[in-house]
Amino acid sequence: MKKAFSTIGIVVAIALLTCMAASAAADGTQITLRHPPPNGLLELEVGESHTFEIQIKSGTPFILAMVMPDVYYPGRAIIFRGNDIAHHGNTATLHLTMTGKGSTADFDAVCDWPEPDDCWPDGVVPVSIVAGVHYKNGVVVSEQFSFAVVVEP
Repeated sequence: MKKAFSTIGIVVAIALLTCMAASAAADGTQITLRHPPPNGLLELEVGESHTFEIQIKSGTPFILAMVMPDVYYPGRAIIFRGNDIAHHGNTATLHLTMTGKGSTADFDAVCDWPEPDDCWPDGVVPVSIVAGVHYKNGVVVSEQFSFAVVVEP
């Protein structure tokens, strides 16, 4: 019985130390959307593009840093050109390019996206840019930047 308790105690101690080491890897991670849209609204014309710059800084080397779009109306009104990835480092500058595809004038208001209390007016496309940093031991730190886009014909 003592041997079982000793084994359980050692397993719990290792698990706690692993969690503490994993959380230490994420301490100090900064994910910043540089030059965000003023007042949370980006205005584009059909065919016009805008490139977003996301800065990642970390005190601990990461395995992977990635940025991806999240759009309420995927493929309508705007399109993104894929995602951007950086491997192994302490800093990364990632980019996402968005292009106006069609007018947003006929879009209805959207509420409860991406958060339950968010509400976007008629004629806009709610958009988020999501960035994540993956460290050793499976630790992931992420940040979401939400805003609206209006595309004029």
